[in-house]
Amino acid sequence: MQPLLVHPILAFALAAGASPAPPPNPHPKIGEVMVVGGPKPKVVASYPADGGEAPGGVLVIKIVFDQPMTPEGWSFSPAEGGAFPNCLERPRLLADQRTFVLLCTVAGHARYAIDINAPADFASVGGRSAKAARLSFSTGDNGPVNVHDALVKAGLTDADEPIMRWRDTGAGISQSSPQ
Repeated sequence: MQPLLVHPILAFALAAGASPAPPPNPHPKIGEVMVVGGPKPKVVASYPADGGEAPGGVLVIKIVFDQPMTPEGWSFSPAEGGAFPNCLERPRLLADQRTFVLLCTVAGHARYAIDINAPADFASVGGRSAKAARLSFSTGDNGPVNVHDALVKAGLTDADEPIMRWRDTGAGISQSSPQ
């Protein structure tokens, strides 16, 4: 059996019950498992409110977290108890870094249900995965038929950027990366 050679300082720390800490990761990535202090992010407000009512038509769904979030990770999925609205593929994180918005259309006089962070992808800037939540709401008569009116209904203004980044190619077409 070979003798185990241990640096004296490391041997003292291990004998005292400490475990060697891995070097910190300066650039955490979504999907990595990280143990950081503090509570998990949670949803603190939404539009429509959970259990509330919104008009049918164009709808900006607004989800507000209690701490700054990363724009790369998000998760909206169908939930029991209602239909899933017809939405753009990706939400936008506003400049406050706590508010995600998702542009959708909904039918009047219908029930909708959305699971938020199931599966887990919403994460804080510190790498903590958000607590899962459910947003259920119903719709009344038809309301906004344009994005501006839907923004006003959601309590947003033109200062709440970026809701959408328009990249005009010169042909009146928005592309994620103009050619």
